[in-house]
Amino acid sequence: MGNFEVLARRFVDANLYAEVVERQTQRVSSWTSGARAADVFQMTILGKGREEYFRIWPGARTNRVEAEGIDPERRQLVLMVHEPVRTFEEQLSKRRVELDRTKVKVVREDRFFVWIEHRTDARKRHFLCGRDERQLFICQLPRAVTTVRDAHTVLRAPEAMRSKGKVARQGEWFFVEPTAKELDALESALRELRTIIRRSWPIGRGGNPHLADELVVVPATIVGKKPVARAVFARGRVRHVDHDTVYLPAWAEVVRNTEPVADDGIARMDGIRWVD
Repeated sequence: MGNFEVLARRFVDANLYAEVVERQTQRVSSWTSGARAADVFQMTILGKGREEYFRIWPGARTNRVEAEGIDPERRQLVLMVHEPVRTFEEQLSKRRVELDRTKVKVVREDRFFVWIEHRTDARKRHFLCGRDERQLFICQLPRAVTTVRDAHTVLRAPEAMRSKGKVARQGEWFFVEPTAKELDALESALRELRTIIRRSWPIGRGGNPHLADELVVVPATIVGKKPVARAVFARGRVRHVDHDTVYLPAWAEVVRNTEPVADDGIARMDGIRWVD
């Protein structure tokens, strides 16, 4: 049994399906180009609903792509990827993205598309892959772990870890019961008109955001001579097409998990076409 077959089998052991595509039959996806694009690890999610599946292009034979830990009950696994530094290009639609050209290298562009340069990370990368409530997901981990249980632990937001109150989760977002000081800062900001309550408002950025019935962004302030950092609070229902609705009867602080994100707050991973 070859390495590709072993990798596919590990997904089956986790009650998942992955199509591992070999070089001879792979047509490199249109979102990458360049002389060495075929050597870069790539992974995506195809299909819809319960018919979704992972498609993996391991890239060069020297790349290491291994399932290090599986959890059949959760239908999740930890995937380790290790490859040398390689440069590749990503094609983006000008209609769908707003680029900060001071933070990316534009290789070329035309009327409709722009191509930006990426470099793979030479360090080992670990991803949690599997099924959440309704759909498949891929999530990069902030550090190396080898079990699904540890992956969930390292993804848990520090505020959620420290909280002694109620904590809810929906996808990458945690909703944490605020402290008395944080509530004072919220009420003070509303009273002094330094912020407003936004209704049916997206949480974070991206093409498919989570929507909160009520959302408040509280700027950094001083409460009783003590500084309070900027914070975001939500109340009411929080909805997302891929997740069960969360109901927050009172204000809860909104904090993201520890997945690495770009400067614009959107999760992007070299070699991964993000699906969320």
